[in-house]
Amino acid sequence: MLKEKISRILFLTCVACSFIPTCYAQYKISGYVDAEQKNKTVYLSLLKYDEETMITENQILFSTQTDNSGYFEFKGQLLSEKDKLYRIHSNINSIKGLQLVADNKKSNFYNFIFSNRDTIYFPKSGNNWFSQSKNSNFADKEWRKLKYFEEQLEKNNAQIKNKEAQQQAIHDFAEKVKTYSEKSIKHPLLKLLAFSDIKKNDFNIKADFEKDETFYDTISTSLKNYYGETSYYLQYQDEISKISNVILQQKYAFQKKLNYTLGILVLILASISIFQFRKLKVLKPRKAIQEISNLTLTNQEEKITKLILEDKSNKEIADELFISLSTVKTHIRNLYTKLDVANRHELSAKLKNHPWD
Repeated sequence: MLKEKISRILFLTCVACSFIPTCYAQYKISGYVDAEQKNKTVYLSLLKYDEETMITENQILFSTQTDNSGYFEFKGQLLSEKDKLYRIHSNINSIKGLQLVADNKKSNFYNFIFSNRDTIYFPKSGNNWFSQSKNSNFADKEWRKLKYFEEQLEKNNAQIKNKEAQQQAIHDFAEKVKTYSEKSIKHPLLKLLAFSDIKKNDFNIKADFEKDETFYDTISTSLKNYYGETSYYLQYQDEISKISNVILQQKYAFQKKLNYTLGILVLILASISIFQFRKLKVLKPRKAIQEISNLTLTNQEEKITKLILEDKSNKEIADELFISLSTVKTHIRNLYTKLDVANRHELSAKLKNHPWD
């Protein structure tokens, strides 16, 4: 009976252990610094996406000492569960402070993608510290493929000397990396690092962004979905917002200049129109007077015209001139034709200022 209880307790304990959440996973970073000096300080740093070749005190998360064999180790649960960009490094000359060295003879750092669930191991590698590694992180393996792709492009462009050809090579590099990112990369951090490499290569990001925002918007969306509104997403958004603001300011300045120019043109045209209107207003009466002065009216037509201007009726005109009413009407029709008017009112308006002899 007792044995059965003990067996049952052990079984339940095993079952319970199997349900322990994965959030208790530990990272481990270990390896060797192959240096004559023992007890060297090794630093683990968290990097922003554009800090691959930059080193500051603010980047450093932890430090540890190598033992007599050069072995070091970081482990725990304090790193992010999300993939981020880290650096392992150890100063070659501690007196000179923080330093990054990478040439054919020696190197003292290594950048890698890592998370709280991963392990990475650095075996001894001579003067090129950390140059060899075994990383369990899948995104880091994909990053190495991107790096190799970019190195091949840069290798092909290294022989170009002509400035115009160099500019074309920069453009081609950016377009090929963008295409690689769109077709072969899914991880948002890798897309972000591809963007950073394009930017570092003196490519005109602003002009490309202005032409087509799709590539940049895709990065923003993927970063937000993976990281939320933190870390790399906020840093990227800040940079893209600055580019977008510059474009908007330039468009605003151009529009303002255009509006100013159009305003001046409108004022000039309005001034010309007013001048022409006034000129026509002055010339029109003169023209009318000239036309009237050139008219040839008979003596009888002049008399009838004067009487019309005095507002006399046809009958009154006939009585005053001792002619028939039909004769008056005939003369008036002739006057209308000569003066190009349709009625007494128009005739009076046209001849009211006429200087009669």
